[in-house]
Amino acid sequence: MKKIYEIYGFDAHFMIRSLLEAADVAKMLPAGGRVALKPNLVVAAPPNQGATTHAGVLSRAIEYLQEHGVKNIEIIEGSWVGARTEEACRSAGYEAVCKTYGVPFYDLKQDSATQVQTPFGPIAICDRARTANFLINLPVLKKHCQTVMTCALKNCKGCIPDWEKRRFHAAGLMKPIAALAWALRPHLTKVFGHLQQSKRFACST
Repeated sequence: MKKIYEIYGFDAHFMIRSLLEAADVAKMLPAGGRVALKPNLVVAAPPNQGATTHAGVLSRAIEYLQEHGVKNIEIIEGSWVGARTEEACRSAGYEAVCKTYGVPFYDLKQDSATQVQTPFGPIAICDRARTANFLINLPVLKKHCQTVMTCALKNCKGCIPDWEKRRFHAAGLMKPIAALAWALRPHLTKVFGHLQQSKRFACST
């Protein structure tokens, strides 16, 4: 059984660093492989609204990877149907992160996709996500109108084309998300939540 690490606090940078070190992620990283970071950028909204992954989570993860010799790092995401990923990237402060650390951002809406067979039927998955040597999932814990709660599994829906996202919602989300979890399995997941009443952050690996 894999371990789960939890931390609470006010400093996203410190929390991410602590979790990465506690989980000893450096030992999991593939030598010379392509590491893809998958945040939640569902819409163009600042992270303090609780809808998107905090830029501090992203930057600290990149710092950790670079400190441990990872050269090929990229950020990948495709926002919700009708939303523009580039606008969401700016609103979340990711453009500054990419510039600071020299890490490219790939809009998966512009990516090619491959049909992958699952026990629930075929699903189209964007190729940059599907072929990453090490995929790090960085979701946000929040409420959802169809699934009640949205977190790690549903965050991977940003790794499928828009037409597939529409099909997922038409099918009720539950079974399609289960199928996606079967076909696309991140090597590491770090869940980030904003505790509104205390104004603290919660994070787990």
